[in-house]
Amino acid sequence: MSIVRQDQPHVRTLTLDEPERRNALSASLLEEFVGELQSAADERIRAVIVQATPASGVWSAGHDINELPHGERDPLTWDNPLEEALRAVRDAPFPVIAAVDGSVWGGACDLVLTCDLVVAVRTASLAITPTRLGIPYNTAGVSHFVSALPLHVAKEMFFTADPITAEQAAQYGVVNRLVGDRDEMLASAMAMAERIATRAPLAVQAIKAEMAALTEARMLTSDTFERLAVLRTRAWTSRDYEEGLTAFHERRSPKFTGE
Repeated sequence: MSIVRQDQPHVRTLTLDEPERRNALSASLLEEFVGELQSAADERIRAVIVQATPASGVWSAGHDINELPHGERDPLTWDNPLEEALRAVRDAPFPVIAAVDGSVWGGACDLVLTCDLVVAVRTASLAITPTRLGIPYNTAGVSHFVSALPLHVAKEMFFTADPITAEQAAQYGVVNRLVGDRDEMLASAMAMAERIATRAPLAVQAIKAEMAALTEARMLTSDTFERLAVLRTRAWTSRDYEEGLTAFHERRSPKFTGE
């Protein structure tokens, strides 16, 4: 098992528990995560906390790079395991609270931003890193960041792949509670979840669904959609994409050429 489940009355805590792999978001872990959210819904859980077993200061290393495809295949299709997990978080009939201590990378950053609420230790950080690997992040994923962050902050995070601190994230409205250490983080997340659990669950479910619908209401014309698809295809069929993956496995800095 890659995820540890702990239950309190009406509240479930899910812990990403593969510290030897820095809690990388493999397909198997994400499938298990989606199953746990569905189980929580079936059991009428009222709030879920997502945390991670500490792994040398890393909350999660993000998408499992070893599972990204080589060759002319889109690495981030609409139905890839990460997108399915993010949709499961958005569609869950209860709030999902991310409890973050340590650094959060790549797809895990997307996961944290997709959660409804975030409690973070002050020393935590968030980074979205596809440009380090030559990966053209998908339009749905980019929209998560544009919805959650000021536009120019989202641009800087994507273009530079540099992390922002939890304190910065709090200033941008991404982090709800800043705390001093892991114990305080867990206590704060649990207090928030237990408070939610005292509220009317059907009302909470309806309001969460309304907020999701309102924040995702971005219409793309067919011309725009096709142009974005062409740009992404050029990127994931490029030499740079292969160079990014190769450099990662060889533990060196990539040499991108724009080809």
